[in-house]
Amino acid sequence: MFRLWRSEKRLEEQLNAYLQQVMSSLNRLKETFPSCLDGNFARQQDLVNPVHQFESAADDTRRELELELSAGKLLPQSRGDLLALVEAIDSIPNTAENIVDFFSIQKLQVDAALRADVEKLLQKGLEACATMSETVRMLFEDLDPIRELVSEVDRLESECDALERRLLRRVFDLDLELAYKLHLRDFVFALGTLADQAENIADRVMGIAVKRRP
Repeated sequence: MFRLWRSEKRLEEQLNAYLQQVMSSLNRLKETFPSCLDGNFARQQDLVNPVHQFESAADDTRRELELELSAGKLLPQSRGDLLALVEAIDSIPNTAENIVDFFSIQKLQVDAALRADVEKLLQKGLEACATMSETVRMLFEDLDPIRELVSEVDRLESECDALERRLLRRVFDLDLELAYKLHLRDFVFALGTLADQAENIADRVMGIAVKRRP
């Protein structure tokens, strides 16, 4: 086992706190999603996105982490790698908030024929993000599992790609107005983005681990 940045305990704690905030935003998305598909949000007025508070908390933690990285003892290259990693992770809660906004602001209603595939695409995207989070945590604990974890993220992202393509074909096969199909297409793209972002982050972790391994 080889650990990175052994002396930077505070940095490890802050990064773990940030990851916890990010995963909290995803957990809230998971909890909220059934109500989104049921159309409850489309019927509510002046709805505050229920993911927003978690996304906002993650932003606050991210800023503290970036300040810690900028003022810390790491070598410039290490700081640059971790700052880029944190910036990439920041895309995850933003996407979670964006997904709920399709319902809370844009009043999207998902055709019943599509809901099972939509839920499966979200589920796989969330699995990819959870595995990605574990890869980041391993940077401070044990580099050995990272390669296998990254491979799992890649596998889940490939599954999401296949689900996304199938779902888009079904959308455009339905007898619906084109404007509605395009709205659904954008929504499907947003769901698929979670796994794409998780893969990008995991690849960054792999790059850091390879450079830092003795």
